[in-house]
Amino acid sequence: MRVLASVLLLAACGGNSSSQKPIDAPPDLAPLPDTPPGHYFYVVDHQDVPTNNTQARAYGLDLNNDGTVDNQFGMVLGTLASMGFDAQGSVTTSITSGQTILLADLGALDFTNTTGSTFTTWDGESVSATPPTYKVAATSPHDTPLDGMAVGGTFHFGPGALELQGAYFAPDKVVKIHLLGARTKLTAVTATALGPSILAGGIPMTEITGTLEPAWQASAMEVVLRDCCGAATSPGGATCNPSGTPACGCTDGSDGKTMLGLFDTSPRDCTISITEIQNNSLIMSLLAPDLTIDGQQALSFGVQVTAKHADLY
Repeated sequence: MRVLASVLLLAACGGNSSSQKPIDAPPDLAPLPDTPPGHYFYVVDHQDVPTNNTQARAYGLDLNNDGTVDNQFGMVLGTLASMGFDAQGSVTTSITSGQTILLADLGALDFTNTTGSTFTTWDGESVSATPPTYKVAATSPHDTPLDGMAVGGTFHFGPGALELQGAYFAPDKVVKIHLLGARTKLTAVTATALGPSILAGGIPMTEITGTLEPAWQASAMEVVLRDCCGAATSPGGATCNPSGTPACGCTDGSDGKTMLGLFDTSPRDCTISITEIQNNSLIMSLLAPDLTIDGQQALSFGVQVTAKHADLY
């Protein structure tokens, strides 16, 4: 049992030899709970998202047992990278700034060869920065842990339910995705770290329309405000003019100009609405479901993560 802080102050008062805690003494902090035997807690400290098709295949898994790696949303992120979306930069910034905290629980009796192992993830919150301490967020899902085993130091888990989170469109827009048919591949596992490991599964189409597309639209508008018009700090000013020169005040060759050209269609008003995102033929093609899991249409997705030991309250 570890104790984060324990302060005992002795004070003598009027020659009385009894000790007492001064009125202004800090409160005693509760000790960290014991870790359940055979369980290891981690916090994801890096997440690699695909920025091209090669990485999408490297960070995905075969989710439907057809012998082919599935990672359609990874392919989408690769396409978005060519359009100016810096998904990797956003995800990294969000993790290092503490906006994204994804915790993991591995149950295993051995790190090399073992059966009957379990793995799950939780949404986390920071309790203390020094030393780093976390707790499971009150709103975190508590999915049934994935079952699996280790062979030669590599763990395979699933299928089952698993949550994934990341700021795939902007550092301040963390999206939480509940994966169906989730599978994981963990490598270089120790009590203090997870090496390059893959978390993958199918994103339900309800979360594509209800979570990912709104986050996409909001981040696209941030780029438009940065490169074109709509804010006092925009190159084209706060007032947008779609027929102006340049159109919408966009900086020539900017990502904002490219996005307006792709998505600002009806009406052409220098903004990108959620309807324009959802009705765009390119988006409809990119986000078309490629899996059916438990009777639900889903879009396959996989990322590569590393993690380090986490103290949990």
